[in-house]
Amino acid sequence: MYSLEKQKSVIHSSDAANDSVIDESKVDSEAVRTFKDCSTHEIHNDLIVEKSFGVLREELMMAANTNYWQRGAFYFSIFIGMFVALMESAVVNVFASYATNDYKQHSLMSTVGIIRNVVSAASLPIYARASDTFGRLELFVFSTVLRVVGLVVMSQATTIHKYAGGIVLYGLGFAGARALWQFNLADASSLRYRFLTLAVLHSPNIIITWASGSIVSQLLNRYEWSFGIALWAFTFPLACVPYLALSIRMRWIASRTEAWAHLKQEERKSYLGMNESTKLHEDAIRTGNHNWSAKIKIFLIRTGYISKALFWKVDLVGCLFIVLICGLILVPLTLAGGVSNKWSRASTIAPLVVGFVMIPFFILWERKLARFPLIPFSLLADRGIWAAFVIAILYTFVSGMPSTYAYPVLLVGMNATPTVATRIPQLEGFVTSLTVPVFGVILAYYRRSKGFIIMGVSVWFIAMGLFVHFRGDNDGLTGKYYRDGVAAGMCLMGFGVAFIARLVVVSAQACTSHEYTALIIAVFASLYSIGSALSKCVTGAIWTQRMYSTIAEKMVQLDVDPKLAKLAYAAPYTFIKSHPWGSPARVAVVLAYADIQKKMCITGLCLCVPTLVVAFCLRDHYLVSTQSLDEAVNPDFKEGHKGQILYKNDDDVILKYVKRCFRR
Repeated sequence: MYSLEKQKSVIHSSDAANDSVIDESKVDSEAVRTFKDCSTHEIHNDLIVEKSFGVLREELMMAANTNYWQRGAFYFSIFIGMFVALMESAVVNVFASYATNDYKQHSLMSTVGIIRNVVSAASLPIYARASDTFGRLELFVFSTVLRVVGLVVMSQATTIHKYAGGIVLYGLGFAGARALWQFNLADASSLRYRFLTLAVLHSPNIIITWASGSIVSQLLNRYEWSFGIALWAFTFPLACVPYLALSIRMRWIASRTEAWAHLKQEERKSYLGMNESTKLHEDAIRTGNHNWSAKIKIFLIRTGYISKALFWKVDLVGCLFIVLICGLILVPLTLAGGVSNKWSRASTIAPLVVGFVMIPFFILWERKLARFPLIPFSLLADRGIWAAFVIAILYTFVSGMPSTYAYPVLLVGMNATPTVATRIPQLEGFVTSLTVPVFGVILAYYRRSKGFIIMGVSVWFIAMGLFVHFRGDNDGLTGKYYRDGVAAGMCLMGFGVAFIARLVVVSAQACTSHEYTALIIAVFASLYSIGSALSKCVTGAIWTQRMYSTIAEKMVQLDVDPKLAKLAYAAPYTFIKSHPWGSPARVAVVLAYADIQKKMCITGLCLCVPTLVVAFCLRDHYLVSTQSLDEAVNPDFKEGHKGQILYKNDDDVILKYVKRCFRR
């Protein structure tokens, strides 16, 4: 193909051309030497796959950016869209708690978050597969429409049930836009600079951390929460205009090349060739006989092909299994409990049982019946992939323990203003945004990822220790001391996140070819969302099962009417208006919050241990200066039509050292 031939010419051109790129050739020759020295396996035919048409189209589109200015403009357009998207998310997440407070269902705040995370987790593999088949741009427009409709429904909802319906659509749209931007960045960058390009997605947090709190306060002072949500229904689409314009330009330039015309011809043959009668229809169109009739039949054949491709290649049945399993297991965990115990009810037990029973059927479908499993088992069985996926779950599981109820804890339990209560939880994203570009430059020269990931997990132990102390020992009178401690813990968490979440996905991408890059990102993000849902389940279960009784107990100890516990539990923001900081009733609530928070943070600290163990199982591939290892180390894929599913030949110095230590 045009784009791949152009890339290959940098490495496999004439002697004169090699002289002009001597530094890059030396770097890639080092990668080849690393590949040959460490390879202990043979390449089998079952590990070789044809690239999909969507991936080949994307490579041609990215080749349209022929200089640094064009690439920079494309990256900047994603930055603008991501800036507005993250600002929107920060504001909407805060207003979600005010919405549930107005519905007198504040304890269901974690359930609302679970609904969004479950929907996001199930949709991401669909976005990956569908974008490889139909195109990134088409899927982005589709996700934007879902996002806008969801925001409108949420803003106009009058009950928690209507609000949940809106957040389902919003979750689908939000997850799709972010994933598609990440696909674009992976398509346009080499493994060497992949981590650095992620700064485009995370650098907006540098501004948002300090601006969002003020925006929330201004909106709350002037408008209702419904306006604060509806505002973004037209703001986000406007922010995406530069990205859409540049994407259309890239497609227009690519469509004028011979490689694009050849690719479209191959794609047309792939669906027309399935039916012998299509040749007759094609001949009729060329000769002008029964032109409209033939075109209609060709359209029907194409529609059938697309429907079949959507069903099998996207694996809609597998995605449906994920939706049902996650929904049936995770949501009941937080719905049970609260003021009255619901664990003995069939409405809680039945969904849990059905959810767990569906797991073996899901495995059976993926192993035996699915023509295109969500992820090939030969890839999933490798430690470089499954270790990354386990970390994806543990990352959001651990970080969610202190973050899920951070806003109400700071506002109610630490006497923070709405601005401060919004800003402190966002310090995690702020520090991550500073860390990614700095270490992205360092990693571009060091070219090994595993050591940085292990360092990030180690920092998390310190962060969780700070949370156990500063969020678990509140006395109900001193607010600023504990707020400062929480802020320090959030900063350390953010430093670790840069390596645990962002760099791990780059490590996983280095294990496979461009064909599976989007799928790796999507599955990683799905597990990322599932881990977040698990954290909301655990924190929600602890909160709903223990908070009401703990508040009542503390009120009895301080000679406060325990009847106030119901209001403090169901509508804490309303409660603090009539019970200022330092009053006996407020102190009782603060002590109860601290007691519950200590349990949550200790749980997070314990989960750091398996995260560290799994981090040692990751692979440590050399990050080459091409989109994937295929282009740098495998001479059999010169034309770019094929790729290798898995690369195992990393020179893992860290794992070798650990093995030597255990042998002593």
